[in-house]
Formats: sequence, C-alpha cells, structure tokens
Amino acid sequence: MRTPPRSELPEVLAFMQGLWAVVHRMERLSKQMGTRSGVTGPQRLVLRLVALFPGLSAGDLATMLHLHPSTLTGILRRLDDQGLISRTADPDDRRRTSMRLTSRGTRASTSTRATVEGAVAAALARTSDAHRDITRRFLEQLASCLDHEVDRFEK
Repeated sequence: MRTPPRSELPEVLAFMQGLWAVVHRMERLSKQMGTRSGVTGPQRLVLRLVALFPGLSAGDLATMLHLHPSTLTGILRRLDDQGLISRTADPDDRRRTSMRLTSRGTRASTSTRATVEGAVAAALARTSDAHRDITRRFLEQLASCLDHEVDRFEK
C-alpha cells in the first residue's frame, strides 16, 4: 500500500501529522545539540530564560515552561553539574531557590547557531507579524484544549 497523501487525511489528522513532524524535528535537533555542545534544547531554553531573568526561582521557571517541578529539577541538576547555573536558596524560604548563569552558562546561552531556537528564529523571520500573532494565539488555544482533556482524565 502506498502512503496516502496528506490531502486524503481528515483535516484534524493532517494537522496533527504536521505537529508531530515539528515535535520530532525539535527532539532530533535537541539530541544533536546535546551530543555536540552538552546542552539539549530544553536545557538551553532554561539557560536563555535565566539569562533574561537573573534570580528567577525554580517554581516560576516551571510555571513559565509549563513543566512539572520534578521535570525541571532534573534539568536544573544537569545544568548545575555542568557548571552552567548557580542555585541559591532563599534565606527567607529554604524551599525556594533562585538561579543565575555562571560565566560558562553565559557563553553557552549566547550562540543560536544549530539550535532549536535558531531554527525557530529563522522561521519567525520569514513570517509576517500578523501570521505570528495568529499562530501564537492558536497555539495558546490548543494548549488550553489539551489542558482541558488532561483535567478530564485526572478527575
């Protein structure tokens, strides 16, 4: 049997096929980044956010990234082990830690060559402001619908 063309798929399946293609390519590039530089796509995203918001707490970062705190803990541990971030306990609340980049972390967060961020930036540069805004709003709506489905399963 031949592979059916996308045009023969129901719209929702064709759209999902496109989403899976993007996710797969992001994961593949992330693994290549990890092999080449020792920093994966998610780790680099954490570095970039900590660079933009020094002193950001782990909890706030988990919220920004829509990650469970335990997932973020593993990422932060690996970045800390590599000497890319420093974590400091809040003197008023020992459960809360704030993060800053080390000088090595700053170097690792600057270049976008051959990164997921670089690929996304290139695609954004070729897209109009209006199209980017519509896409961003749609992605937010899709995330909200997915959250709703997750909540239904958890009840």
